[in-house]
Amino acid sequence: MHNGSTSTFSAADGPVQRGVHQVGESLHSTIDRVSAPAHGAVHRASASAHQAVDRLAGGVAAAAGQVDRRLGRVRDTPEQLLACARGYVAARPLKAVAAALALGWLVGRLGARR
Repeated sequence: MHNGSTSTFSAADGPVQRGVHQVGESLHSTIDRVSAPAHGAVHRASASAHQAVDRLAGGVAAAAGQVDRRLGRVRDTPEQLLACARGYVAARPLKAVAAALALGWLVGRLGARR
């Protein structure tokens, strides 16, 4: 992982310069050895986080699909009830008129008592 940007030394360099270079190379090597496990841990944590987000997104998408289906049924219910009532009135017009009259009379009586 060391990028090798330290200056190279030549045979003309003194012992102090060679020592400094060797210490620098040793430090770079130590940093690379120490940071390698951290890179692996970060990669594993990142992969786990991505998997958790994918699972969460899948669950939310499934829940959203159920909500959409139920909303569709709720929206369709009044139309279905109206169609059912139309069918009942068309099949039994006298019963429907008698039921409407009875219901109107009952509502009128209950409203008159107040």
